[in-house]
Amino acid sequence: MKRYRILLIGCGHMGEAHLKELYFREDVEITAVCDRQLSQAELFQRKYGAKHIGINYLDFLSEADVAIIATYPSSHLEILKDCIAHNVHVICEKPITATLEEGAEFIRLAQEAPVKILVGYILRHHASYRKIAEMIHNDAIGKPIIMRMTQNHHTMRWDKYLRLIEESSPIIDCGVHYFDVMRWFTGAEMKSIYGVGLRTESDVPEDKYNYGMVTVKMTDGSVGYYEAGWGNTIAAENSKEFVGPKGRIKLILARDRTSHQEEGDLIEFYQYPESSYTSINLQADRKPTGVQFDYLRRMIEENIPADPSLDDVYESFQIAIQGDAAIHANGVSGLL
Repeated sequence: MKRYRILLIGCGHMGEAHLKELYFREDVEITAVCDRQLSQAELFQRKYGAKHIGINYLDFLSEADVAIIATYPSSHLEILKDCIAHNVHVICEKPITATLEEGAEFIRLAQEAPVKILVGYILRHHASYRKIAEMIHNDAIGKPIIMRMTQNHHTMRWDKYLRLIEESSPIIDCGVHYFDVMRWFTGAEMKSIYGVGLRTESDVPEDKYNYGMVTVKMTDGSVGYYEAGWGNTIAAENSKEFVGPKGRIKLILARDRTSHQEEGDLIEFYQYPESSYTSINLQADRKPTGVQFDYLRRMIEENIPADPSLDDVYESFQIAIQGDAAIHANGVSGLL
């Protein structure tokens, strides 16, 4: 079994989500962890046994097989270029970049690269979402469908979210996942997107927002709703529901269940006209970064395509950018 040397770039929340799944594996060596704050890299070294630490990731690219890019979006493109130049495979967190123009360049470089690039759309590797996709593709609830998705955060460290808002709105940062889900589940494309947003925190810059909601129309007649907000007074909420003429599917993550959390995630399936209910319990990692790494390893060793594809990544990124634009325009935005 090949042992992959890992370089983590960015020792924050998502960087830790990756290392928690990787550090104990026999097929992985944590070669280096890097962060602009050396103290954070030192903490990760103590927790996860990294051989080296530093501020500059360039010092360690020659010793790595795989780089995990878990920094702010504005730095992704530059880091990707350096990884490709050093022949290092990449897992890059979303969103791919901070702007549409940089995103197009990111995708072009990734498609032309001699190494494998996987963007961190972890819902594609999440057992519960994969099960729901299978059910919908097998016509469990019929079409067209209504997709209702909410992802709100009650912020206990507002400074962290405020720094992210300066680069990426909640609709872009989290929304890329769920616009991808809408396309994945329906197999359809977006026709139009509408949006409104609001600043509920006084220190959010006037040209930005910390709460947004968008609605979309799709080419198969389906419609979707996505809501994302970060704030000190916003309640944490994670709601995912898919409704069609033949039934309804609702996902309740294990941590949000009121009982039987040990059974894992709960998928509630209602069928019509039978008026029958089915409960499906699934053991699923909330952030399946280990499963995602296994997929990258297969990309390297078996030469299989990325999941989602780089084209799918860019489509959802464009939609998120357009949703953000609709919010700034206080209305509708045409899709690219």
